[in-house]
Amino acid sequence: METWQEFLAAGQSALSKADWSGAKAQFEESLRYKDNPEAHDGLGIALWWLNDIPAAHHHRTAAYNGYKQKRDLPQAAIIASWLAREQVFMHGNAVAMNGWFARASRLQRQIDPCVESAWCKILKASMMEPPEGLERVAGETIEAARSYGDENLEAFAMAFSGLAGVVRGRVEDGMAQLDEAMTMATSGEVVDFMTISEVFCVLLSACEAAGDLVRSEQWCRVAAEYAERHHCPFLSAYCRTTYGSLLTALGRWQEAEIALTKAIEAFEAGHKGLRVHALFKLADLRVSQGKLEEAQVLLAGFEDQNAALVPLARLHLARGEEEMARAVLTQALESAAESTLYQIPLLDLLAEVMLALDDVAAAGQVAEEQETLAKKTGSDFLVAQAALTKGKVRLHAGEADAIDYFSTSIQFLQRYEQSLLAGQARFEMANALQDSDPAGAAAWAKAALATFERIGATRKVSETAGLLRELGIATHPGPRTSALLTQRETEILGLVAQGLTNPEIGQRLYISPKTVEHHVSRILSKLNVRNRAEAAAYALVEDPTVLSTNPDPKK
Repeated sequence: METWQEFLAAGQSALSKADWSGAKAQFEESLRYKDNPEAHDGLGIALWWLNDIPAAHHHRTAAYNGYKQKRDLPQAAIIASWLAREQVFMHGNAVAMNGWFARASRLQRQIDPCVESAWCKILKASMMEPPEGLERVAGETIEAARSYGDENLEAFAMAFSGLAGVVRGRVEDGMAQLDEAMTMATSGEVVDFMTISEVFCVLLSACEAAGDLVRSEQWCRVAAEYAERHHCPFLSAYCRTTYGSLLTALGRWQEAEIALTKAIEAFEAGHKGLRVHALFKLADLRVSQGKLEEAQVLLAGFEDQNAALVPLARLHLARGEEEMARAVLTQALESAAESTLYQIPLLDLLAEVMLALDDVAAAGQVAEEQETLAKKTGSDFLVAQAALTKGKVRLHAGEADAIDYFSTSIQFLQRYEQSLLAGQARFEMANALQDSDPAGAAAWAKAALATFERIGATRKVSETAGLLRELGIATHPGPRTSALLTQRETEILGLVAQGLTNPEIGQRLYISPKTVEHHVSRILSKLNVRNRAEAAAYALVEDPTVLSTNPDPKK
C-alpha cells in the first residue's frame, strides 16, 4: 500500500469514530502525497463536522471534480446532490441549489440505477418536493434501500416519509416511521453520522409541526447529548432552535431567548442560511414580549420567506395593522398546494385577525379549519389552541357556549398550565364570566395575570390588569407607558385626547367605527385606565408626545 493510501485509510477510520480532527489531519497528509478525490471527500466531511463549512464545500467540490475525471459518476452525482442542499443551508441560495441538482440529474442519466442514484432522488425530494411528493419519493427510496441492503439510506428515507405523513395529518403512522428510523439511528444499524444527524433533525421538525411538546422535549435532550458527545455543532444549533421554540410555547421565555440566541450564533459560524429559522422564532418571541421594534429589525429583508410570515403577521396585528396581517396570512394559505399541519399557526393567527376586523363569520370558518387539522395531530396543546380560538369566536358573537370551549381548552392544557396559551385561556374565561359571575371572573383573571407576569408578557399583563380594574379589584401598579401602544393605537389615543368620537376618528383614519371601538378598548386595557376621560388625561398630562403626530391626511 502506498503512503497516500495509508493516510487515506487512517482518515476513514477516524471518520467512523467521529474523530473529526484526527480525520482532518490524516486526509491532509494523504493529499500531501497525492491529490485524490477520496481524501478531498473525507476531508470535506471532517471539516463539515468541525463547522468550517466554506472549506468543507471547497474540498467536496474538488472530490466531485476528481470523481468525474475518474468516471466514478455515481459518487460524483451523490456529492453534487449533497452540495445542492448545502447551498441553501449555507447561503440560502436556491438558484445555486437548482444548478447542483441539475448536474446530479445529468450524471444520473449516464449511469444505471444504483444505490447512489436512489440517494440523489431522496436528497432532491427532501428540498424540492411538497409533502405529497416527498412521501411518494421516500416510499420508493425505502424499497430501493432494502433491495440494495443500505440501512443508512433506509433510515434517511423513512425519516422523511414519516415527516411527510405527519404534516399531511397522518400523525400516528408518520410518527411510527420516525420512531423506527430513530431506533435504527441509535442502535448501531446506521453508521453514517450525517444520516444519524439528519434523522434527529427531521424527527424534531415533525414533533414541532404536530405540537408534540412532550416528545420534542425528550428527543431534544437525546439529540443535544449526542451532539455534545460527537462534537456536532450543526445538530446542536438545530436542537437549540427547536428547543427554543418548545420553551417559548411552554412559557419559559428567558430560557427560550438564551437557546435561540445561541442557535443564531452557532449558525452564524457555519450554516448561515439556517440561522434565519432561529431569527424568525426569536422575532415571534419578541412580538409576544412587546418588543416590536426589535422584532421588526429581525424580520427586515425576509418578507419574502414563508417561515417569516407568522411572526410578520403577528407584528402587523400587534401594531394595529389588521388588514396587512390578514393579507400576509391569506397569501400564505392560498399559496399552499395542499392542507398540512404547517397551516395551523397561520389559521390560529388569521382567526384572531378576522376577529380584530369584526368579521365573525370568516373567523368562524378559519376556526373550523384549525380544529379539523388540530384533531388529526392528537396533540393536547394544538387541540387546546383550537378550542380557545373557537371560544373567542363564540364570545365575539355573543354566544353563551364560549365558556364551554374555554373550559375544554383549559382541561387539555393541564400538562402546560404555565404556558402562554394557558394564560390566554384563563383570561378569556374571565372575560366571558365578567357579567354572569364576577367573582369567578376575578379568580380566572388573577390566575391569568400571574402567568403573564411570570412569563414577561407585558401587553397581556396590562390587558388583564385592566379587566381586574373593571371588576373592581386593584392590582399592583403595572407599566403605564405609551411604549405599550402600537403606532395606530398611539394615533387613536391622540385623537381621543382631542375629544373626537369613534365615528370621527374612523373618518379621519379611514377605518370603521367598530374597529376604532376595538382599538380604544385595547388602549384602555394597556394603559390600565377605566374610560376615555382617563385615557385623555394620560395623553395630556403623563405623555403629551402622543399629541405630536397629526394623523389627519387632509392637513
